[in-house]
Amino acid sequence: MMRLNVVLMLIGCVFISASITFAQDDFDRLGGTVRGQVVDTTEMQNPIEGVEVKIVATNGEEYTATTDANGDYERSEIPAGRYLISIYKSGYSDRVGKPVTVVDGGDHFLPLKMTKKDNIATFLQSSVPMYWVLILCVIIAILIFARTSRS
Repeated sequence: MMRLNVVLMLIGCVFISASITFAQDDFDRLGGTVRGQVVDTTEMQNPIEGVEVKIVATNGEEYTATTDANGDYERSEIPAGRYLISIYKSGYSDRVGKPVTVVDGGDHFLPLKMTKKDNIATFLQSSVPMYWVLILCVIIAILIFARTSRS
């Protein structure tokens, strides 16, 4: 009877060890998750839809995600390791190289911000008061009128 108990205990230990090993292998295959939100750099911090989020490993392996209408992105099953996060969207300045370390089973939240690229219209709207634009237009009109009246 004693031998049977010892044998059953040994068999139980073997099964428990095997279960832990297989469970750990499944856990390792899941990797980690990188998620976050991309917003603009204005005071309102509006979410930006359609931003391409690239998660690049040190060995060059690349994972991508795209932001939704709320500016949220998520990419799962990323193997453990060090990565650089880069974000791209037309009309915005690119942001390259935000580091993150992914661990197995980890959930890494990485909020990011993008700045809208300035063109002449947005520069004038944000940087130059409207009266300066009007004064500039009047000066140009006077110069054109003076030049055409001499001819």
